[in-house]
Amino acid sequence: MLKIAIITQEDAFVIPRNVEMLLKQNDIEAVVIYSLNAKGSFKNKYVLFLKGFGFGQSVKMGIKIIVAKLYNICDRICCGYLPGNKSSIKTVALKYRIPYREIKQLNTQQFYDDLKSLDLDLIVSFSAPCIFSPELLKIPRNGCINLHCSLLPNYAGVLPSFWTLYHGERETGATVHFMDDKIDNGKILSQIKIDISDCHSMFQVIWKTKKIGGQLMIDVIEQIRNGNIDPKPNDVSLGSYFTWPTIEQIREFRKHGGRLI
Repeated sequence: MLKIAIITQEDAFVIPRNVEMLLKQNDIEAVVIYSLNAKGSFKNKYVLFLKGFGFGQSVKMGIKIIVAKLYNICDRICCGYLPGNKSSIKTVALKYRIPYREIKQLNTQQFYDDLKSLDLDLIVSFSAPCIFSPELLKIPRNGCINLHCSLLPNYAGVLPSFWTLYHGERETGATVHFMDDKIDNGKILSQIKIDISDCHSMFQVIWKTKKIGGQLMIDVIEQIRNGNIDPKPNDVSLGSYFTWPTIEQIREFRKHGGRLI
């Protein structure tokens, strides 16, 4: 039995589904879920997407989010037992009776002390929007692992769903890797290629890669539990790194048929 903490960011679509898949595993004991509300969180970039993708695309995405939030209200009333994919990590935590904590900073002494008291085997990150400090990384016995939705070392950094489409890629991937104190830089534990030739929007790429990546994370955790991991080099000099796109880059993407949803 592996004792884990989950660190992620709130999401109305795929991450809650992946967290629930993880919590259903018999050989994993999740003792806490942290939702990090940092400046780099996807949900805090709504102005960027509004200005870049325009009113129409932003409204469509907004409607999808509102529907998900309404479903979540009903699901919370039912303690998380409505059928279908969950649309809130907090509701998943409620359903499985896992402590849920919203935080704005990871790298504080109070946070380190809280984690140390839990006697963790592993920290699991689903796209946590923050660099982990060396002190945080050494707390769990088996380290910290992260799901990144690209085929590392290619498209490391922020928003691979945008950048793969921006560059006309027809294939991307999902990677689970050890974390170090740089972004998407640790050794690779497992990865899988994913065909995105049928994806015509960022949302479609996000959904497909995170969904496949969620199962990949479960497979890797099972390998860690059994002592069967074989980390591979992650040579960043052979890859590519991207940060948040500018409004101009989003408008260029949109001009050539790119869509948010």
